Amino acid sequence: MKALIASAITLTIAIAAGCSPAPDTPTAVVSIDGGHEFHVELATTPDQQRDGLSGRDALSEGTGMLFQFDEPAAEREVWMAGMEIPIDVAWIAGDQVAAVDTLEPCSYTDQAQCPRWTSPGPVDALLEVPAGSLEEITPGAPVTIALGGGPTR
Repeated sequence: MKALIASAITLTIAIAAGCSPAPDTPTAVVSIDGGHEFHVELATTPDQQRDGLSGRDALSEGTGMLFQFDEPAAEREVWMAGMEIPIDVAWIAGDQVAAVDTLEPCSYTDQAQCPRWTSPGPVDALLEVPAGSLEEITPGAPVTIALGGGPTR
């Protein structure tokens, strides 16, 4: 179990509003099911993946954060330590949504005291967006990720 937790990318997720990404933060456009488009920050470093959207207290509609993993793991886990608002997440496997969850905030700052959400199986990406944004999305919906103006998947 310790190896699974150690190998899983641990994401401390906190959301904040109206904040633009830092100028050097990479971004992408994620399109789900052809009609739901999100302009997202990319969490590319271990620190960015650990911190997620921490330090923010709201998330603007049509925005979010994308976590792309080097290779699918058996399971990925996330939690919402220090979170003030709920978010929707799409677990992404290949070019499809594997599952959608709504994550409720956890006021504790120690992630060990917060509930965890686990991917439905191996995934290679996780999308975080404002709660309610993915309520029409079902598993199997196609996903396109455009980095620097071109689709990557």
